[in-house]
Amino acid sequence: MICPHCSGSLLRRERTDHRCSKCERKFALDPKAEPLGLHDLRLRSLTERLSAGRGLSATVTQLWYTAARRRLPDLDRYIGGAAGTWVLLTVLATYILCLLSGIQGWSGPFVFWKVLLSGVVVLAAGLVVIYACRPLFRQRTRIAMPVTAYGFRTDVIGRWVGVYGEFPPGILDEQQVPIPVIEQPRVALVCDDPSVRACLAANGIPQAYDMALADRIENAPAGIPVLLLHDASLQGFATARAARLALGERVRVLGLAPRAVLDNESAIRLRERPPAGNRISYLHSVGLTQQEIDWLADGWWSPIAAIPPARLIAVVTRAAEKLEDETDAERRTARETGFLTWPAA
Repeated sequence: MICPHCSGSLLRRERTDHRCSKCERKFALDPKAEPLGLHDLRLRSLTERLSAGRGLSATVTQLWYTAARRRLPDLDRYIGGAAGTWVLLTVLATYILCLLSGIQGWSGPFVFWKVLLSGVVVLAAGLVVIYACRPLFRQRTRIAMPVTAYGFRTDVIGRWVGVYGEFPPGILDEQQVPIPVIEQPRVALVCDDPSVRACLAANGIPQAYDMALADRIENAPAGIPVLLLHDASLQGFATARAARLALGERVRVLGLAPRAVLDNESAIRLRERPPAGNRISYLHSVGLTQQEIDWLADGWWSPIAAIPPARLIAVVTRAAEKLEDETDAERRTARETGFLTWPAA
């Protein structure tokens, strides 16, 4: 790894106890010892990406998802393990039998070759059976974050703070971000994820749009339009359905929609055990395609908190501006003629 202080290239024996042997300064993260293979320069690079070159603030949870993006478990890891185990056992058994055939002097012509051929046949048959069971293996395979949120906070952020005395640049603890109280809100945004609300608050979205942030539908102010953000999950779409039933045309559901992550290789796609059929019947009434329904029915989901700040803010601001244009003719005219450069100015 490269020392974040002197830029020296360090072998593992040259960086024991998280200290550079060349400049004698301590660093926070060793890629061979820390979760997600992170080192100090890599973490700084991730925080710069989250800031989008605009000085945007991000939360610890958003950094956690970004750091784990390329470290998610493989869906076929169990079938690969089963195949590898079968190959090892079959080769070992065949080898032992071949040795015994020579040591014991087993009678009959070509005994050694018969044993070897039998081993090859058994090996091939076993692999065929294993890969024929691939759908069953996949159905039972969960895709979870490789390190827990608590583990990331303690083993990554905790070590960073211990060395540098502060959070990584631009990263905030969502538990400490104050949510502003808007006295006369013109729009409300509901999201049950505290990381999303903290990100929007830290980047000044509530003040820019006179937007009240709430964790639940029932906590949103009455009589104003409501924007809803939710995970691309069964629970998320259950919340969206309940919001439509409770608020009617007042609510605008912004997603996250499965279509946004289905073909996106950089998206965080997690998987639980597939739900029972009676838990997904309502999905046909929430505006999803059959492909999206099948994806959710197969146990997949994606967290709204994994959306980077720039994209999250773009979605929310676009929705807020659209609402303003619909409800304020003067504002719409100003925007169309180019006189309005920042909403709620």
